[in-house]
Amino acid sequence: MRPMNHLRNDPAVNQLVAAYEAQFGRGEEVFFEEKAYLKIIDFYEKDFQLDKALEVAGYAITHHTYSSECYSRKAELLIGLGKAEEALSVLEEARLFAPSEPDIDLLQAEALIVLQRPAEAHAILEEMKLEADSELLSDILLVEALVYEAEGQQERMFFTLKAAIEADLSNQEALERFGACIDLSRKYEESILFHEGLLEQDAYLAQAWYNLGQAHNYLGNYEEAIQAYEYAYLADENMEEAFRECAGLCFELRQYYKALGCYEELLENFETDSDLYISIGQCYFHLKKYKSALAFYTRALQFDPLNDELYFYMGECYAMEEEWITAIHFFEKAIQIEEGREDYHAALGHAYYYFDEWEKADACYRQAVTINPDDSQYWVKWAVFLLDTGRATEALNVLEEGDIDDDSAELMYCRTACLFAAGKRQEACYWLGEALLENFDGHRLLFTILPDLEQDPDVLSLISTYSLE
Repeated sequence: MRPMNHLRNDPAVNQLVAAYEAQFGRGEEVFFEEKAYLKIIDFYEKDFQLDKALEVAGYAITHHTYSSECYSRKAELLIGLGKAEEALSVLEEARLFAPSEPDIDLLQAEALIVLQRPAEAHAILEEMKLEADSELLSDILLVEALVYEAEGQQERMFFTLKAAIEADLSNQEALERFGACIDLSRKYEESILFHEGLLEQDAYLAQAWYNLGQAHNYLGNYEEAIQAYEYAYLADENMEEAFRECAGLCFELRQYYKALGCYEELLENFETDSDLYISIGQCYFHLKKYKSALAFYTRALQFDPLNDELYFYMGECYAMEEEWITAIHFFEKAIQIEEGREDYHAALGHAYYYFDEWEKADACYRQAVTINPDDSQYWVKWAVFLLDTGRATEALNVLEEGDIDDDSAELMYCRTACLFAAGKRQEACYWLGEALLENFDGHRLLFTILPDLEQDPDVLSLISTYSLE
């Protein structure tokens, strides 16, 4: 997911952009102060409208001919669009007005990287290092790391970015690049040690906390990851990605209330989208607050009315409330949009079963296994349905038809239940023994499928025997 444009929450910038668009739309002469143009360019760039940003940069240069910064911003945008030759031409014009401006040299090196001329980029950067202070050195090392990245030298990129950060802890772009570099190099243990060292020097480095959280998350240190993400957004309340990562991890760990806290912050302070509403809905669903879940799924539909998963989630909510007619409606809507999802057909079959439409339920389960014959859970769901409707022999035939190369305990316990129900006790006891050996703790599933077996002396005797092994 790409980051949201935080400038959309800035009223002053929004007014500038609205004024620019209104004048441009009327075909009027567009004129703003230099700083205003730069803010409008930033807005469009953060909104991923690079062509629009480039258009504004052109007007900025027209009206502020001697501003090297306007030229530099245009060159930066051209580099982002892969138009490096054009960028070099613009930088040559900028150099006429600011011959000693280091940003021009840095952008020239970046353009040369795009043009696959790394030796020339290295030469520029080496010369710049001779008289650089720590802040400029950090920027030089950042661009040098990009050269190494283009050359495929991941190791040198890693250590150069470390040096860039050590030269200037406030170099946000270097910290961001370093986070991406860690993902590429998988140096998560080193990342943890490095970022902990940085945070001892400055505890308010939000990006360092975020990078630390990412490393802990990858290594499975989930509570440490959550804590790092929390410190990240405490250090920078605009750090949307920290809220999202923290919320996502809390959700995976089934810490739904904690996840909701993060999602509510996102809802209040950042641009909303379909994914955000769905995530909140999923939290409420797992908390068994189905009406709240439905409210957020409905909001998500306004953004994405053809999202099959949304209709499926809504169907699940109504199924949990045993409102079968409505559940069937939403499951069918999901299937109309995406008919190749076996879980949708199985859920529809489940709803039809409880709505006493057994023939339709049977057809749905068959469709589910037709779509994905290799997943045992759908054969099991179909067999349990047949068993529940008094068709034990048909249930056994379904399990045989599946011919699944899967020794999962779920399949074994299901086969055992079907055999007991069909009166094949000797064979049933054999499969029960196999299932108990495979997964003893899973034997409660047998009683879920066929509750009467909880009082069966042969079953209880086998369970007791295997519990002593």
